[in-house]
Amino acid sequence: MLAINKHMQENVRWQRTHDSAQKIVFRSVVSRFNLTTLLERVPDTPTDPSEHVQLRGELMSGCFLESYLADGESVYRIQLNSFPALVGRETGLAVTLQSNNVSRQHAEFIDDNGHLLIRDLGSTNGTYVNHEKIFDSYRLRTGDVIRFADVEFRLREEGPVVPRQEGDEPTATAFFYPEEHVNRLPVGAKQLEELLHERMIKPLFQAIVSVDNGRITGLELLCRGSHPTLSELPVPLFYLAEGLGRGVELSELIREIGVKAWANSNYRDLPLFMNTHPHELRDGRRLADSLQGLWLQYPELPMVLEIHEQAVTDQETLAQLSSDLKRIDMLLAYDDFGAGQARLLELLDVPPYAVKFDISLIRDVHKTSRDRREMIELLVRMVKTCGALALAEGVSRTEELEVCRELDFDLIQGYVYGEPTSLEQLPVLPGRKMSGKSV
Repeated sequence: MLAINKHMQENVRWQRTHDSAQKIVFRSVVSRFNLTTLLERVPDTPTDPSEHVQLRGELMSGCFLESYLADGESVYRIQLNSFPALVGRETGLAVTLQSNNVSRQHAEFIDDNGHLLIRDLGSTNGTYVNHEKIFDSYRLRTGDVIRFADVEFRLREEGPVVPRQEGDEPTATAFFYPEEHVNRLPVGAKQLEELLHERMIKPLFQAIVSVDNGRITGLELLCRGSHPTLSELPVPLFYLAEGLGRGVELSELIREIGVKAWANSNYRDLPLFMNTHPHELRDGRRLADSLQGLWLQYPELPMVLEIHEQAVTDQETLAQLSSDLKRIDMLLAYDDFGAGQARLLELLDVPPYAVKFDISLIRDVHKTSRDRREMIELLVRMVKTCGALALAEGVSRTEELEVCRELDFDLIQGYVYGEPTSLEQLPVLPGRKMSGKSV
């Protein structure tokens, strides 16, 4: 704990203010941008899939892609409406996927005389069908698992051609409960068992950099799989693990392997940010025991546990987690802040060590309106008023970096300072200054 506090005091400018200041900032945020609903405790409902996928085209058939929302419990569908249908990161495509790992024009669906084909367009991170990388046009069948970089879907077909009615929305996305519609057993159960048993996980780390001085002030633990026949990317691995009821086990294994690598490196004095699987918070005792096991092995090292802002839906669970972490000198961070229902009250009741602003708020922030920037700036002030560090996640361009500095973020994470890599390949040693660049 002392190592974290000392390090951050030296490298990051942040402030604490008393309760009256908190109320002033909250009132200004709520009043100016009409964010009253953010203060309400709402049921844990699925996020609107359109936040993650943008879709265009005319309704043509009952062919659609199906995937899970981040909560792992709800499913959304994307109809394939007209062909050829481009898939990529660019806006305006048939299917726009908001992932930095997806290429701008990644792949396309083709209607070949009634047969649906998929073709990779020279993407950086590949297109996969049933966990096999494709290099040419590939004929698809209902039930195939399709992955674009780290975004995975299952192909479904339902009903006859659906004629478009006047006034219909040009998009066709829906969510529903998986037990009613989806056979979750994925391809690769045997291989996943091998991965878990043989501990086939390669830990990767991404630098967290101080806005003030450009020095590395922390690391986030990420991973790649190393099973020869499974995807190496974490999102498809977790889809597979969740379908087999082993998502929590995979999450624990990643932390165990990653913490060991970090603890035996030159970066061991930098705070390590570790992720959790949403289901881990359903069994607080197991999570606490898992974290205590890490602390018993490395009691003097600074660790920070990340939880998604929507993963905890009641104050009692959050308060218990905070208490468990304090007993082992481990800190708490809220991840993906602003991705859904931003839970502002939790910031007051259980203030975290850091708040990571979601990439949806940061991407192309240099192109956004003045009002949107002012909203983000007020949220940053609010977070800092609660005594937390404001971290901009997913910064990939120097233009975004400059705006984040103007908005008074404390910390920056993203491809502008380097992609996730092994400890041996991190660009600089701890304490040395990094230079940002666009990717």
